[in-house]
Amino acid sequence: MTPVDKSRSRRFLDAVNIPLVVWTIALLAYGTVMVASATSAMSDGSGMFTRHLVGIAVGLVPLALAWAFDYTRLRGWLGPLIAIGAFLLISPRVPGLGVTAGGATSWIQLFGVRLFQPSEPAKLIFIVVVAAAISQYKGRIDKPGQAATVMSYLIGAVVLIMLQPDLGTGLVFVAITFTMLIIGGMRGQFFIVATILAVLATLAVTQFHLLKPYQEDRLLVFIEPERDPDGAGYNLSQSKIAIGSGGLTGKGLGSGTQSNLHFLPARHTDFIFSVLGEELGFLGSILLLAAYLALLLSALAISTSSRDLYGALIATGVLGMWLFQILENVGMTIGVMPITGIPLPFMSFGSSSMVTNLGGVGLLLSVWSRRYGT
Repeated sequence: MTPVDKSRSRRFLDAVNIPLVVWTIALLAYGTVMVASATSAMSDGSGMFTRHLVGIAVGLVPLALAWAFDYTRLRGWLGPLIAIGAFLLISPRVPGLGVTAGGATSWIQLFGVRLFQPSEPAKLIFIVVVAAAISQYKGRIDKPGQAATVMSYLIGAVVLIMLQPDLGTGLVFVAITFTMLIIGGMRGQFFIVATILAVLATLAVTQFHLLKPYQEDRLLVFIEPERDPDGAGYNLSQSKIAIGSGGLTGKGLGSGTQSNLHFLPARHTDFIFSVLGEELGFLGSILLLAAYLALLLSALAISTSSRDLYGALIATGVLGMWLFQILENVGMTIGVMPITGIPLPFMSFGSSSMVTNLGGVGLLLSVWSRRYGT
């Protein structure tokens, strides 16, 4: 190998965060195996598995584009990005464009074909925009006006999301914002005020019945698990049975009775962790959580190595998005979090979430590859 070839190889290795790539590939492989198992007993199982693979392939496009694009240049595109993000969140409510699925009008369709969930890519746009808003304060948000400016982005996004309404996605945006504000240096008293306002907003939502009945039932079941075991509590009950029956090592891939006998709903999407718990048991579940921990630590390392606060905030936003979705999805399957329609990153079937998660990997690689200012 010539000195020029060695130099090129070195530059390529510097641009790649090996742990992030390795754990992303590991989770994609793990998820692919579990989706194949979860859909094996379904009538269109082979077709759904193929669509899962297509979702991964399509997701490589935003990953590559985000990686190749210098994240610092995104500051110059904030206006268009805000407009695109707002349109994405509004689009499901456009007559003839939005379609209802799972109780929420959060998908768009064309010519009768359901395409994607626009709130998913909106998460990445939100991260980029809010990172720019926070970074302008140089790591110190110590004035009420500064905190209010940042929170206005969150309030605007959540209002648009709740028009669908999609409580789970709204909570993801809240988690992203609060995670970034911790890195952004917001004073503790502002966090207290924001938390109080969030609690009051939650009470207002329930008091004025702004949620749909099925969403209210999910919250009530979370508070009182035995409230309606054959109705609103059915999903949680079957999930607990599946995970509990897996024991230490599980029943084996494709041998889960709760999923194969169709007791477990949404087993390839929201409740993929329940399938994993039943078929691969406690050890399989711990293996997945360990892989997630390694992925999150890789994102944290990228955040701390960033050459500027803007890059650190972008990386932290992606980390916050993944962390909350992991905690919420796994937590809801065992009854320690309310049931929402939040997918498990890199594991659940669904092209919209897969493309978004791989786009998040691309943003992280963009921050990492430019940590030296090149």
